[in-house]
Amino acid sequence: MRTLALAVLLAASASAQTDALSLQVFSGVDREAVETGGYLEVEVEALAVPQGADADDALALAFAEWDLGSQLGDPFEVVRQTAPMRRETDGVVEWQRRAIVRVGEGATAVPALRLAVRLGGRTVERTTPPRPIRTFAGLDATRAHGRSVVGVTAEGEVDGIAFRRVGSAFSVGGDALVTAYHVVVGARRVRLALPDGGEVVADRAWALDPVRDVAVLHLPQEVRQRAGLAPLVVAPAEAISDVAFTAGWPGGVQRVTVGVRYRDLQIGGRRVRVAGNAVRPGDSGGPLLDASGRVLGVVVSGRQSSPTPDLLRGSIALASDPGPALAAYAAADHPVRLDRALAASSESFVAGRALDAVGAIQVPARRRGDDRQRYLDTLRQALLESPDDAVLQYTGGMALDDAGQRRPAATALDASRRAGYVPAAYSLAHHHLSRGEVETAAALFGEIAAAEDGPYRRLASFGQAQALIGLGRYQAAEAALGVVLAHDARFAPALYLLGIVRLAQGRTE
Repeated sequence: MRTLALAVLLAASASAQTDALSLQVFSGVDREAVETGGYLEVEVEALAVPQGADADDALALAFAEWDLGSQLGDPFEVVRQTAPMRRETDGVVEWQRRAIVRVGEGATAVPALRLAVRLGGRTVERTTPPRPIRTFAGLDATRAHGRSVVGVTAEGEVDGIAFRRVGSAFSVGGDALVTAYHVVVGARRVRLALPDGGEVVADRAWALDPVRDVAVLHLPQEVRQRAGLAPLVVAPAEAISDVAFTAGWPGGVQRVTVGVRYRDLQIGGRRVRVAGNAVRPGDSGGPLLDASGRVLGVVVSGRQSSPTPDLLRGSIALASDPGPALAAYAAADHPVRLDRALAASSESFVAGRALDAVGAIQVPARRRGDDRQRYLDTLRQALLESPDDAVLQYTGGMALDDAGQRRPAATALDASRRAGYVPAAYSLAHHHLSRGEVETAAALFGEIAAAEDGPYRRLASFGQAQALIGLGRYQAAEAALGVVLAHDARFAPALYLLGIVRLAQGRTE
């Protein structure tokens, strides 16, 4: 697959038809956000089909002499480079090098890099596209999490079946600990993994906000004194930050990620923060922080990109507003037992009933039948009662889809999409693509790609290309693949589809 795609791509270069060297060059960076004065890994790669030893030798010399330092220029400083590495597969020659560079103040992109190969009295030149990056000053956010964020294990029971759900929580001062509602839904108690290695139990809550998926737990006085948690400050709604951090406990280990911050989503009077951070099981309930270490929101969902070549890099973190829950905490006289608070929330809020049902459906069951159906019916009824709650429609739709309830899942996701919630539009498009409804999928993916300037644009463009190929619209599919490859020029599935598209158009060369 890889060789076919590369051969098709290389054959399309300008020199392929007349000369002895078909050549393509790529560049990549290991992150899109980096601290000023920090380090960035830049990788360059040349792929070629040389005809004869002279062309092969000329490429080897040019690649070895490729002066990355002078081409990167200020504000980058190359501190270390790897030796060129060569590999050949079925006549396709691949050269790779990596450079560790220090990033100075004011950097906005890794510039275009030019490889010049002198061959037979002329020069073959190829240039990589620039790679946008964002820089931030200081380490306030990465330092802030160490004594502020704890691991959470929620324990409860659904119809006689015990469950454990993991997440994160963070201190905002006093006797309050903030986490995601869906992390603790259905729980009788939560175990807290403290930064000092200790563990304590919390079984009371100050406030619950199922509408925004936020919970404020009570932190006993003896725990506060022992743990020495450092409170985080909540940022104002208008806070500006080009980058964002997540701090959580995935896999039971404290970890911080950094990503580019994207435009907030305004949904039904609510604000959802969006950033390009990886979200893994255990991150839910942790804080999304700005570069100063202030809380932008509570992480409630997202996705993690994969280093494997079959998944397009595109991490996404979605974070909700803790403000209303913290206001309820400030007005509360005393905490309430967690299980009672959750039961009251389920009775008082449609979102509470819906999330309670979602939590129960997701508990691995040893038996099926009436119990599972009861929760599915509860969820579907709650969605019918709250047609304008775009976030809840998305959450419920995804749970129904996972449970095999395809039609009601599509209905819920479409309601969320029409309210402007981009994650729902993306999931709905995939729903239709998986069912072979390629025309509908192509339209939905195209809608996202045309309107979205954040991470969903490139993800949707790849889905759009798949759907367009199914419709036989090869030129449009090639344009969509161009958006994907501009972000990751070596994304193997997109290269493969590019080869298929060109072959389908009769461009067999």
